[in-house]
Amino acid sequence: MPPPDRPRWLQDTLAFYGVLAVLGGCFLGWGLLALPLSYLLPARTGRPFGRRVIGAGFRFLLRLMERTGIVRLDLSALEPLQQARGVVVAPNHLSMIDVLLVASHLPDAVCIMKAGLERNPALGGGLLAGYIPNDVGLPVIRRAAEELRNGANLLVFPEGTRSPDDRIGPFHPGFALIARRAGAPVQPVFIESNTGYLGKGWPIWRRPDFPLHYRARLGERVTVQGPAEAFAKTLRQQYAAALGKTLR
Repeated sequence: MPPPDRPRWLQDTLAFYGVLAVLGGCFLGWGLLALPLSYLLPARTGRPFGRRVIGAGFRFLLRLMERTGIVRLDLSALEPLQQARGVVVAPNHLSMIDVLLVASHLPDAVCIMKAGLERNPALGGGLLAGYIPNDVGLPVIRRAAEELRNGANLLVFPEGTRSPDDRIGPFHPGFALIARRAGAPVQPVFIESNTGYLGKGWPIWRRPDFPLHYRARLGERVTVQGPAEAFAKTLRQQYAAALGKTLR
């Protein structure tokens, strides 16, 4: 084996931790600024403003990662999402970076976030943007459906969590219930990568091998027909076929 390219290794390492520092600064700074704004601004202006800022921030971070050479992106297939209105956008879930990849291309995006995170001051941006905590089932479905009917796009991961073994996990039917209640279509998004970075159990500070490759494709937009559970199972099989993965 040839010896490692030490200058390149050092350059990638410095770029990696530099990007992490910028990422942390952006999240903390915006979160602390957005937290008081979430109480001062009415929802009709605060939520769209918060979502625009988050989308712009994600695009900035992705460009920064590309410029440093640690990430290579193939996201051109997501461009049609910029015209989406009132759509349930449902990607498979490889890592925490999935949110940046999709939300950077999705206007007026609202997410369902883990209950309790909305009380974290560093995540005040999610509170301002009107992200929905997943604490109680029926109120979550009602609020998400209302956002869709008002023209927002719902970003939700049907697996509910990152896959620990590169297989497609069970799809929770909640996203299908929301789509059916709102009369909204479901847009499958297929994400592929060459790395397990920020997958389940991989801490953000642990350096991966570079460059990281991410590719995203759109599936055929579908409407929920019949029971939500059956729809979720059928859609899960379609994801496995499109991604060449097995089911867990």
